[in-house]
Amino acid sequence: MTQKSTTYPQLRNLQKVLFKQNIPFVSYRLPLEIEIITLVQHHSLPEKLDSLNELDNKVGFVIAPFTSSEEHSSYFLKPDCVFFSDGIDDIYIQKLADNNRFIEHAKTENTLTTTKPAEFIANVNNAVEVMKADKLHKVVLSKVRLEQLPDGFEPEAFFLKLCSNYPHAMVYSLQLPGVGCWIGATPEPLLVVEDETVKTVSLAGTQIAVNKPLESYQWADKELEEQEIVTDFVEKTLQSLGITDYSKAGPMNYQAANLIHLKTAFEFAETAIQNRLGDFLNGLHPTPSVGGLPKTEAIEFILANENHDRSYYTGFLGSLNINEKTDIFVNLRCLQLFEKQFVLYSGAGITASSVAKNEWTETENKMLTMMNVMKNQ
Repeated sequence: MTQKSTTYPQLRNLQKVLFKQNIPFVSYRLPLEIEIITLVQHHSLPEKLDSLNELDNKVGFVIAPFTSSEEHSSYFLKPDCVFFSDGIDDIYIQKLADNNRFIEHAKTENTLTTTKPAEFIANVNNAVEVMKADKLHKVVLSKVRLEQLPDGFEPEAFFLKLCSNYPHAMVYSLQLPGVGCWIGATPEPLLVVEDETVKTVSLAGTQIAVNKPLESYQWADKELEEQEIVTDFVEKTLQSLGITDYSKAGPMNYQAANLIHLKTAFEFAETAIQNRLGDFLNGLHPTPSVGGLPKTEAIEFILANENHDRSYYTGFLGSLNINEKTDIFVNLRCLQLFEKQFVLYSGAGITASSVAKNEWTETENKMLTMMNVMKNQ
């Protein structure tokens, strides 16, 4: 299933100017929706957040890293203008083209190199040994791949192709000083608030989609165990926040782009997190689907063993109170743009029964979400 192709000439012109002038913005398209929403902050810089508790009642867009550090902070974009799909005025685009106030903010420099198979496999085997010693229940290990941008690459065209190819994902393109340029098509909602209801999910397990009914995909014990770990974590997090009146459905098969996952869905009343959005996000992030369990020990293992900086990969990002909705997603199936290169990120959940070579294959499959579209540029 692909979404009907739309050219959006004004949106493309707007994004082209925003990228050139280094102006903070985000364009995003929510799952199974057609409308593309673009937020532009052209009068000031996005706010660097000291705490996620500062997000309560804000209107705009947030992005947070996998782990906060001196190099990577959470940022909040407070839009000066909000546009819907192609409803953008030529005069406004020209004014932005003349706006040089953000030019002096340096573009992010790439310091990453491609993860070698031997390095990733060694990390997986190390993690399995640690889990067999009962020091970890699960850990998610990631890798990166550095590629040259195709000749004539246009990020605005790439973004629209992702929207067309992946209707079930939250597709986004953003540029923020201090964060850089990122484009992604992520399948995993962290928090959705709509009609006074909060929704979140546990997502784990991965296999390649083939031409057969969604319900016919079967799962090995490793994937079922991984899904149960994530689901238990979400339930315990809800209960630790005093949220006990929730509904739970699943696990069920769920397709995102070229992949099939296992998903369990949770819902509860919005009043349960009123003025506690930061507490909820801090409790969930990073979930075991991107970090591991126990949470602290898994993060320590990742930081000690991965040779690359995840930056905003496996962080989260999304809109707050736009169109009376809040939609925050885990930053998966994404790439980071540089002047002549791009970096792909992917990861796999490791348990005691993991086979290293299989996990490498899974990470390769996940990178295809971006690469399949990039090859057709």
